[in-house]
Amino acid sequence: MIQDKDTNIVYLSERLSERRGGYPNLFNRLTVLLDKIGVKWGVLKHTNDYWARDFMPLQIAENDFLKYVYRPDYLYKVKGREAYITDCSEACAELGIQFRTTDIVIDGGNLVDCGDYIVMTDKVFEENDVPKNDEKLSVELEKVLRKKVLFVPWTRHAPPDNEEEDVYGHADGFIKYCGGNKILMTNHRDTYPDEADAIRKTLEDHGYEVTEMLFDTHNPDTDVNWAYINFLQVGNEIIMPCFGIDEDEQAIQYVRRFFPECNIHTIRMRRLVYNGGGALHCLTWNIRR
Repeated sequence: MIQDKDTNIVYLSERLSERRGGYPNLFNRLTVLLDKIGVKWGVLKHTNDYWARDFMPLQIAENDFLKYVYRPDYLYKVKGREAYITDCSEACAELGIQFRTTDIVIDGGNLVDCGDYIVMTDKVFEENDVPKNDEKLSVELEKVLRKKVLFVPWTRHAPPDNEEEDVYGHADGFIKYCGGNKILMTNHRDTYPDEADAIRKTLEDHGYEVTEMLFDTHNPDTDVNWAYINFLQVGNEIIMPCFGIDEDEQAIQYVRRFFPECNIHTIRMRRLVYNGGGALHCLTWNIRR
């Protein structure tokens, strides 16, 4: 896959800018920041949701885009949310992007290219109605992604309609690849320590060096401080979510340490993260063109 450091343009769903159902203030502040730091951006049309990452194709190589079946259970199994499922065909046609297809159910937020492997949570097996670690699906995924896949454990803690728990199982909500064998991991252990241990062990067993973003502030805000990991990188420019809390500065220092070659910027987005369960990586689709 094309890694974030190799991308040069980012797209936002037009839904994000809408007054009704969107976050127009955030859209305006984000696009102003992108202009200021010299990152090209565009708008995705024909979308049903503002979470662009999850339904847009995977860029495997510069001229190789993979469209998958987008059917997350937190949308199609919850009454009233089916309308948010986007078929990206029209959005891609508008941009002049051609793609190949697979009938595997994938959620775009559940892939992180970590060098030797593409890391996914094993929720992908549940989404495709097969047993966990099903060999046939594993082989098919590696074939269409053209790379080895490493599955990290994910446990369902609530039904798909629960808005208080992680029902998404997105790998980009847990980890960020820092180059070489280094991975930065969110503070998942503050909520689910056993699951955090299992994720970390799986990564370390496959040769990765994992650092967790743990905070020693007096009153940590676990409602939002998990989301620092879900930042946007386009080339050597990084935009991090921040929340006006004590953890902000510690999170910035983590990212500066592991991305020393990058320019770090921040943007306040507490309301969206608190209400929506995602952050900047989820909101955006960055590619190389």
